[in-house]
Amino acid sequence: MRDLENKNCSVIGEDLIVQGNIICSSDLMIEGQVEGDISCISLLVGKNGNVTGDITTDDLLVEGFVHGSIQSDNVELKDGCTLEGDISVQTFAMDHGAIFTGSVLPVKKKPNDQHLNGAVEAAE
Repeated sequence: MRDLENKNCSVIGEDLIVQGNIICSSDLMIEGQVEGDISCISLLVGKNGNVTGDITTDDLLVEGFVHGSIQSDNVELKDGCTLEGDISVQTFAMDHGAIFTGSVLPVKKKPNDQHLNGAVEAAE
Protein backbone atom coordinates (compact mmCIF):
# COMPACT_ATOMS: atom_id res chain seq x y z
CA MET A 1 0.00 0.00 0.00
CA ARG A 2 1.32 3.41 -0.89
CA ASP A 3 1.86 5.94 1.87
CA LEU A 4 -0.83 8.47 0.90
CA GLU A 5 -0.48 10.56 4.05
CA ASN A 6 3.14 11.48 3.30
CA LYS A 7 2.84 12.55 -0.35
CA ASN A 8 0.78 14.80 -2.55
CA CYS A 9 -2.61 13.40 -3.47
CA SER A 10 -6.13 14.60 -4.15
CA VAL A 11 -8.29 14.93 -1.03
CA ILE A 12 -12.03 14.96 -0.47
CA GLY A 13 -12.39 16.52 2.98
CA GLU A 14 -14.87 15.72 5.75
CA ASP A 15 -17.12 18.64 4.81
CA LEU A 16 -17.44 17.64 1.14
CA ILE A 17 -20.17 15.51 -0.48
CA VAL A 18 -19.53 14.40 -4.07
CA GLN A 19 -22.42 13.03 -6.13
CA GLY A 20 -21.07 11.59 -9.36
CA ASN A 21 -18.23 9.49 -10.71
CA ILE A 22 -14.58 10.33 -9.99
CA ILE A 23 -11.69 9.61 -12.33
CA CYS A 24 -8.35 10.58 -10.82
CA SER A 25 -4.96 9.97 -12.46
CA SER A 26 -3.21 10.18 -9.08
CA ASP A 27 -3.76 8.98 -5.54
CA LEU A 28 -6.96 9.91 -3.71
CA MET A 29 -7.87 10.28 -0.04
CA ILE A 30 -11.53 10.44 0.99
CA GLU A 31 -12.60 11.74 4.39
CA GLY A 32 -15.97 13.01 3.13
CA GLN A 33 -18.80 11.33 1.27
CA VAL A 34 -18.82 10.06 -2.33
CA GLU A 35 -21.90 8.71 -4.11
CA GLY A 36 -20.55 7.41 -7.42
CA ASP A 37 -17.93 5.18 -8.98
CA ILE A 38 -14.23 5.88 -8.39
CA SER A 39 -11.22 5.12 -10.59
CA CYS A 40 -7.75 6.13 -9.34
CA ILE A 41 -4.20 4.88 -8.76
CA SER A 42 -4.41 4.44 -4.96
CA LEU A 43 -7.36 5.11 -2.67
CA LEU A 44 -7.54 5.69 1.07
CA VAL A 45 -11.04 5.83 2.52
CA GLY A 46 -10.34 7.48 5.88
CA LYS A 47 -12.12 6.86 9.17
CA ASN A 48 -14.74 9.50 8.34
CA GLY A 49 -14.92 8.51 4.66
CA ASN A 50 -18.10 7.07 3.18
CA VAL A 51 -18.20 5.71 -0.38
CA THR A 52 -21.24 4.29 -2.16
CA GLY A 53 -20.16 3.12 -5.60
CA ASP A 54 -17.83 0.78 -7.45
CA ILE A 55 -14.07 1.27 -7.05
CA THR A 56 -11.25 0.49 -9.50
CA THR A 57 -7.76 1.12 -8.15
CA ASP A 58 -4.33 -0.45 -7.78
CA ASP A 59 -4.28 -0.10 -3.98
CA LEU A 60 -7.23 0.32 -1.61
CA LEU A 61 -7.00 1.01 2.12
CA VAL A 62 -10.35 1.23 3.93
CA GLU A 63 -10.66 2.76 7.39
CA GLY A 64 -14.24 4.05 6.95
CA PHE A 65 -17.30 2.76 5.06
CA VAL A 66 -17.55 1.42 1.48
CA HIS A 67 -20.60 -0.04 -0.26
CA GLY A 68 -19.89 -1.29 -3.79
CA SER A 69 -17.86 -3.66 -5.93
CA ILE A 70 -14.07 -3.43 -5.78
CA GLN A 71 -11.50 -4.23 -8.46
CA SER A 72 -7.97 -3.78 -7.15
CA ASP A 73 -4.52 -5.34 -6.96
CA ASN A 74 -4.30 -4.86 -3.19
CA VAL A 75 -7.08 -4.34 -0.63
CA GLU A 76 -6.53 -3.73 3.07
CA LEU A 77 -9.41 -3.43 5.54
CA LYS A 78 -8.50 -1.79 8.85
CA ASP A 79 -10.00 -2.34 12.30
CA GLY A 80 -13.32 -0.51 12.59
CA CYS A 81 -14.06 -0.24 8.86
CA THR A 82 -17.07 -1.63 7.00
CA LEU A 83 -17.01 -2.91 3.42
CA GLU A 84 -20.18 -4.23 1.78
CA GLY A 85 -19.60 -5.60 -1.70
CA ASP A 86 -17.70 -8.08 -3.82
CA ILE A 87 -13.93 -7.80 -4.27
CA SER A 88 -11.77 -8.89 -7.23
CA VAL A 89 -8.23 -8.71 -5.88
CA GLN A 90 -4.68 -10.08 -6.01
CA THR A 91 -3.77 -9.42 -2.36
CA PHE A 92 -6.35 -9.12 0.45
CA ALA A 93 -5.71 -8.28 4.12
CA MET A 94 -8.30 -7.76 6.84
CA ASP A 95 -7.68 -6.62 10.42
CA HIS A 96 -9.52 -8.14 13.36
CA GLY A 97 -12.48 -5.82 13.95
CA ALA A 98 -13.06 -4.97 10.28
CA ILE A 99 -16.54 -5.79 8.97
CA PHE A 100 -16.77 -7.34 5.49
CA THR A 101 -19.95 -8.56 3.79
CA GLY A 102 -19.49 -9.94 0.28
CA SER A 103 -17.23 -12.29 -1.64
CA VAL A 104 -13.59 -12.28 -2.68
CA LEU A 105 -12.54 -13.38 -6.16
CA PRO A 106 -8.77 -13.91 -6.42
CA VAL A 107 -7.31 -12.59 -9.67
CA LYS A 108 -3.89 -12.44 -11.24
CA LYS A 109 -2.34 -10.00 -13.65
CA LYS A 110 -1.30 -11.21 -17.09
CA PRO A 111 2.51 -11.09 -17.53
CA ASN A 112 2.22 -8.66 -20.49
CA ASP A 113 -0.56 -6.58 -18.90
CA GLN A 114 -0.08 -2.83 -19.09
CA HIS A 115 -0.90 -2.02 -15.46
CA LEU A 116 -3.59 0.70 -15.32
CA ASN A 117 -5.85 1.39 -12.35
CA GLY A 118 -6.32 -2.17 -11.17
CA ALA A 119 -7.01 -3.82 -14.54
CA VAL A 120 -6.62 -7.53 -13.88
CA GLU A 121 -7.73 -10.83 -15.35
CA ALA A 122 -9.59 -13.53 -13.41
CA ALA A 123 -7.53 -16.51 -12.34
CA GLU A 124 -8.18 -19.73 -14.20
